[in-house]
Amino acid sequence: QASGFDAHRRHSLIHHFVGARRAAMLGMLRLAWQVAAQVLAWLQASIADGLWAAAAAAEVPAGPTAGACSSGGVDPNATGSHVACCAGLQECLGDWHRTGALLYLCMASCGQQLGTGLSSCARAAPLEPGASIWDVASGSQSCSSDRGIRGDVGFACASEDGVVDQTSIFVDMTATQDKVGCFVWQTDSCQYSMRSVRHIDFDVEWEDCPALWMAPLWTFSDPWAPDTGRQGLSGEVDFVEQCPVPTVATNLGCYNAGQGDGCWDAQHWGRSSSSEGLQHMTMTLDDEGNLQIDHCTGGKQRCTAVAKYANYLNTVYPTTEGRDNVYKLVSDVFNDRGGDPGWEGCQARKNPATACKYAVTNIRITSNSEAPIFPDPASKCFALNAEAQRPPSAASPASGDAADGDPLAAAAATLLVV
Repeated sequence: QASGFDAHRRHSLIHHFVGARRAAMLGMLRLAWQVAAQVLAWLQASIADGLWAAAAAAEVPAGPTAGACSSGGVDPNATGSHVACCAGLQECLGDWHRTGALLYLCMASCGQQLGTGLSSCARAAPLEPGASIWDVASGSQSCSSDRGIRGDVGFACASEDGVVDQTSIFVDMTATQDKVGCFVWQTDSCQYSMRSVRHIDFDVEWEDCPALWMAPLWTFSDPWAPDTGRQGLSGEVDFVEQCPVPTVATNLGCYNAGQGDGCWDAQHWGRSSSSEGLQHMTMTLDDEGNLQIDHCTGGKQRCTAVAKYANYLNTVYPTTEGRDNVYKLVSDVFNDRGGDPGWEGCQARKNPATACKYAVTNIRITSNSEAPIFPDPASKCFALNAEAQRPPSAASPASGDAADGDPLAAAAATLLVV
């Protein structure tokens, strides 16, 4: 009996111990669950707060950095927040993009524009409709962009005393914070017959243009080689072009012209980082239709042939088989993505940080007869005629001929930048 009693007692104690332990474990599990639930609730609240803060930050643009200011030629509202012009600059309202829309740019004064940093272009002036030969292009074959064709970094050049060269174009990529796009200008209103040309002359200068497909001046005729699709038969003349990037050369498309030794070009004569001062270019067409382009330095004292195309007029599409298709001048910066094989051919790339600026000035076209290329003195295109082929009363104000002895002409010759 005693042993039976002891066994029963042991069994009761064990049962009691197990029950107590089970109760303790259940209590601990409940406590752990409560703690986990509280931690989970805290984490959910924290994550929600973080997401809300991120959404709020995305919806509200960050304000300008303390002390930031908009530099010369920049839209003070370009970032979406107003960033006041830097000290010494004014907010000037104008149709700077020539789209009919008014916006502000930071300028030294609203009556006299900023300096350019280029010796050939003392001051930048608006490309004035009705006066400048340049218009923003409507399209481009070699450059494609979701932004379309842009012209907001294009200006004319003016002298220190405000006389504007209406043939000039000054392109300043530092004038905008958004540098990606297809920037193209053409002389749609001032087209000319290449069969009537003896010379095309101009000055060119550039700074800080590495890794950028820029072509300060070229010319072509539309349609562009419709029968063959070959640049070398299109008649296109790229006077100054960074192609292939990063070399600066003169290109005629000799690579597919099929003319053998009769066509040579792509001579690397310039550096993309700087033109190292003012350079002069001269294109000549002789009586047989042979084309030659010379690059000149030292005030036109040292000239070297950089491209030639034998029998050009009797080979290229615009001037063969009885055609005399007109040409136009073009200036561009292609800085987005390709539109045709030219993008890959020129080894172009997008350069969103470019600080390139260039100026083309004093463009003059000499005819191969006594008649000027643009005979109407009232036309803005008349400024393209070589001075020797202008009546003295209609000479360029910059030459001083129009102002001699004529108070009204003198007043006109002091046309100020607006």
